[in-house]
Amino acid sequence: MASFQENESSALNTEPFIVDWKIVREERQRLNNSKVAELITENNISELLKTVNTKELDRVLKEVKLTSNELFSQCRNNEVLKTVLSGRISKNATRQGTKDEDLQISTCNHTSEKRGILVENLSATAYRPTKNGSILTAKELKEQNISKDECLKSFDGKISGKINGWIFAKVVYGSGGHQDNVFEEADTICEWIVKYRDMTEFFVILIDTDLQSKFDTIKNKYESAKNIIVVNHIDFQKYIIQNF
Repeated sequence: MASFQENESSALNTEPFIVDWKIVREERQRLNNSKVAELITENNISELLKTVNTKELDRVLKEVKLTSNELFSQCRNNEVLKTVLSGRISKNATRQGTKDEDLQISTCNHTSEKRGILVENLSATAYRPTKNGSILTAKELKEQNISKDECLKSFDGKISGKINGWIFAKVVYGSGGHQDNVFEEADTICEWIVKYRDMTEFFVILIDTDLQSKFDTIKNKYESAKNIIVVNHIDFQKYIIQNF
């Protein structure tokens, strides 16, 4: 069993864990495609329809003028057709943001827990900030008859231990559509924090992105806010290592 001194030394020598999001997403896409191909081979149509991007499947069916059963049957024993179809209708890894956010937060927790800080993932409905400044659970929202229209986006993570607070987490690579909305959401939540929340709470705007100018705009805008930090997953870990 390691001594207290050894454990303390290990914590002091902590290095941040680094995630290469390009590799993570490429591997997830490969697994998505592989799963679809496997289900086509097994003729597991019911599970297949739960797994694929159904909107893209509908587009393919209209293009080839076949039913789903006919299409899968033609591809089942043809590796080339099966591979092409699987790549076309599998879910897009870049649209699976929840998995990215879970990895962001769990990666940071590997470092933070060594410094007495728990960083935990939250479900999409666990805690939601209301537009009048409260943070409520799904049960409390229901009991108080507060609709989603009266709330902001739910928090992705919770911080407890030596510090207590909340995390807004996103992985954003490439511009356009939802990607651009992330920075608007981040700005909105920061404005809400400044207006309503006091210094007893700590808020982390955790964004990993290649859109550096948009990230810098948010970071610079709230640099003077004492209870907000705008960081990527590496710098959040460095912040914890340096301060705790």
